[in-house]
Amino acid sequence: MVPIYGTGPVVSSIVVTVDPRRPLNHSLVRALRRVPAFAAIDDRLLLKVVGASANLFWSAGSVIFDAGSPSEALYVVLAGRVRIRNETGESDVAEIATGEYFGEISLLRNSRHTRSAHALEDCEVLVLPKRSFEALMESNADLADEIRSKGADRVGERQLS
Repeated sequence: MVPIYGTGPVVSSIVVTVDPRRPLNHSLVRALRRVPAFAAIDDRLLLKVVGASANLFWSAGSVIFDAGSPSEALYVVLAGRVRIRNETGESDVAEIATGEYFGEISLLRNSRHTRSAHALEDCEVLVLPKRSFEALMESNADLADEIRSKGADRVGERQLS
């Protein structure tokens, strides 16, 4: 199994000590549990995801990322809504709500963002750095399949790898 955390400039080493017989009562673990792609993941692994992530806030109208910017993370909407705009920024292509994620397509393609993301309303977003996302995908085949499938559906392709 590949750890979802490490040492280096992107994430730091995390030590998690919990009683494996007790369910975790961590607000961000509970929030991730409500995201369908993460629902079947063990609480201890979700706690590591939380530890490797940043929980950030964007006010309504803020740009989360622009088309052409490097893909550096997976974004999980914990509260609020996000608008995804086309390459020119002239039309909306998707709306991402609480409990959904975005940014996976550029990560899976190892490319720059082809669309921009804007906070449609005040948003709380869990941001999982690229390196941690890649390690999580390697360590959990079911999650990797679900994220690839959802990304392919979003772009109308059969499979993203």
